[in-house]
Amino acid sequence: MSASRTRAETVHRLALPGLVLGAALISFSGIFVKLSEVGPTATGFYRMALSLPFFFLWMMRDPGRRQNGIVPADRRALGLALLAGLALAADLVAWHWCLHLTTVATATLLGNTAPIWVALGGFLFLRERFDALFLAGLALSVVGVWGLVAGGTKPIEFRDGLAIGLGLFTGIAYAGYLRGGTAARRGLSTAQVMFWGSVAATLPLLPIALATEAEVVPHSLHGWAVVLGLSLLSQVLGQSMINWAMGHLPAAFSSLALLLNPLFAALCAWPILGEALTPLQMLSGLGVILGILLARRARAGNGRATA
Repeated sequence: MSASRTRAETVHRLALPGLVLGAALISFSGIFVKLSEVGPTATGFYRMALSLPFFFLWMMRDPGRRQNGIVPADRRALGLALLAGLALAADLVAWHWCLHLTTVATATLLGNTAPIWVALGGFLFLRERFDALFLAGLALSVVGVWGLVAGGTKPIEFRDGLAIGLGLFTGIAYAGYLRGGTAARRGLSTAQVMFWGSVAATLPLLPIALATEAEVVPHSLHGWAVVLGLSLLSQVLGQSMINWAMGHLPAAFSSLALLLNPLFAALCAWPILGEALTPLQMLSGLGVILGILLARRARAGNGRATA
């Protein structure tokens, strides 16, 4: 067996654990937003802006960057990375406004519809086909997320049409971010995708925050520590691991595996916020895990990336 093939197989084996770790890291983002001293969109701006120096240094040391220069030669891949960043910015704005208009439970449920939109987009536009086992895993995981949210202390309320629209748009925008990042990774390295995507996401967030929020600048060291922690954990580490893993896994399966995010968030809220898991939430968490395992089995059994 050649060294390149051995390396490729090792990378493939590490992709799923990397995706799971990335999902765990971004699950802290909601806690950071709650602790932030500035408005939710301004918090999103700092999340993206503070990540730029780290991504730039990473990109400068990246062998792929040295071949293409600072600005990638592959303009199509660069455009996809920029579009992915704009989709992430739209996701953050819609998600934070949804949180203002409805309960956290409702916003969480609607925002985690991304795997449905990723699979639907692949079916309609990319001719991807999914077998029954994958679809069963998707359904079980989505139901599990509903149980995680519905079984908590915050009620689910579908009364505000604008909130519902924003929540569904959040899921669609994040699906666009995942699809765009996956496509860009075919021509760019993870570092390039993360840097240029973060540039595209940062630029619109600041004017939106200035136009809609009173608190834009943190006023204490604690406030700066919160937005820096959000940037380092959720963006630099979490989203980087997700983008790297999605370069080696099918997009539909990867988005489904990210449904572990609300499970990790519920587990973190137990010791940090004192929100103990109910029996329904525990059972639903097992449903999410089982659904992902079913989808994984379907993907492995097919011998091709149908999911």
